[in-house]
Amino acid sequence: MVPTSVFIEPPLLQVGLTEKQAQAAGKDYQLFKLPVAAIPKAKVLKEQQGMLKMLVNPATKEIIGATIYAPESHEIINMVALAMRAKLPYTMLRDQICTHPTISEGFIHEFGASALFLCILTLNRG
Repeated sequence: MVPTSVFIEPPLLQVGLTEKQAQAAGKDYQLFKLPVAAIPKAKVLKEQQGMLKMLVNPATKEIIGATIYAPESHEIINMVALAMRAKLPYTMLRDQICTHPTISEGFIHEFGASALFLCILTLNRG
């Protein structure tokens, strides 16, 4: 499980399957998405462009792919790759207590029940 990195602004990183690859392979997956603007650290950095996107196997709850287009994403993709290699359920990242404010807090919101609310709230703010 080797992450790939494109150091643009914000950085674009990917590990495992992309959504297109999962579809082409006929894999079942649950999609989790969160706009970076919903993450407090992005507001602090004034870098709110981007998206966190995770594909999860619905049967095993393991992450099968992640694409992160976000500030400081090169710092958090390794945590995702480790969870994938260890075959940990996505809930391990969701339930992780993160320092505040950090971009990795996005996992809590992305995988948590509040993700949809945060996305709607962010979109309504314009």
